[in-house]
Amino acid sequence: MPMNRAESTAERLTRLVAQMRGPLSAAEREAILYELIDLHEVVAAHDNARAAQQVRQAFLRGLGEAPAIADNGGFRRFLAECIKVSDFSGIQWETADEVITIAEALYGFHSHDEGTANQAASYVPELLRYALRHFEQAGEYEKMLELLQRAPIPPTMMDAELLRLRNRLYLYERRRVQRKRRILYSYLIVQAILILIVFPLLFVHYENGEIEVAIEKAANVDLPPESHQYLSYADGLYWSVITAASIGYGDITPVTFGGRVIAATLGTMGVLTIGVIAGLILNWITPRDLD
Repeated sequence: MPMNRAESTAERLTRLVAQMRGPLSAAEREAILYELIDLHEVVAAHDNARAAQQVRQAFLRGLGEAPAIADNGGFRRFLAECIKVSDFSGIQWETADEVITIAEALYGFHSHDEGTANQAASYVPELLRYALRHFEQAGEYEKMLELLQRAPIPPTMMDAELLRLRNRLYLYERRRVQRKRRILYSYLIVQAILILIVFPLLFVHYENGEIEVAIEKAANVDLPPESHQYLSYADGLYWSVITAASIGYGDITPVTFGGRVIAATLGTMGVLTIGVIAGLILNWITPRDLD
C-alpha cells in the first residue's frame, strides 16, 4: 500500500505540473495551486520529505508565473508557513518576473504571529541568492541585472555570496559597456572613412562631366569641351559632407545611376547616425545602476 500511495502521489504531481505548462486562465491556475496545497498536506502527513519538496517547488513555479493571483491570502500563508529555504535551490527560474512575484508575496504576508511574518520576509534574500546563482550558472546576466534592479537587497541583508554575485554583475556590465563602445567607435571610424575618402572619390568618378552629357542628350546639342564641369576631390568632399549632414543643398546634384546610389546610401547613413545612433549612445556607454 505505501508504494501504491507514493506512485499515485507522483502521478498526480506530474499531471499538475504538466497542466501548468499549458495556457491557463487565472481561475484554472488558482485551482491547480490549491490542489498542490492539498497534495502537500497528503505527502507531509506520510513523512515523504522528497515528494513534499517537489510539491512545494512546483507551487513556487506555478505561483511565480501568475502574478495576478499572488496576493491570494491562502497562497501567501502557504509560502510563509510551509516553504523551506532549501526549496529555492532546485528551481529552474525562467524569468526575473517569477522571482519578483514570489518575493512580493513573501514581503506581503501579514500575520498576527510576528515571528511567522518576519520569517517569510527573511526568505527573500535566500530566494534572490538562489535565483541569481541559477541565472549566473546559465549565463543569463541580463536576467540577473533585471532581478537586482527590480528587487534591490538592503545592505543589512547582504552577505559574502550576494556581494560576489553583485560584483560579478558589475564586471559583466563593465564588459558590456566596453563592447558597445568598441562597436560604436568602429562604426564612427568606418563612416568617417566613407564620408571623407571613399564616397567623395566615387562621386567624382561617376559624375565628372556627366551633367554636360545629360544636357547634350536632352537638348540634342554639342557643347564645347571647355564648357564641361569637372569635379575635384574638394567638390566631392563638400558634397559628401553636406549630403550626410543635411541630405544636401542641391548645388551639386548626381545625374548618373552610380552617383544617385551613393547619394541615397550616404543620406541614409546620415539619418541613421543623427536620428538613431545619437539616441543609443547614452544607453550604450552609460553603466546601468545596480543599487
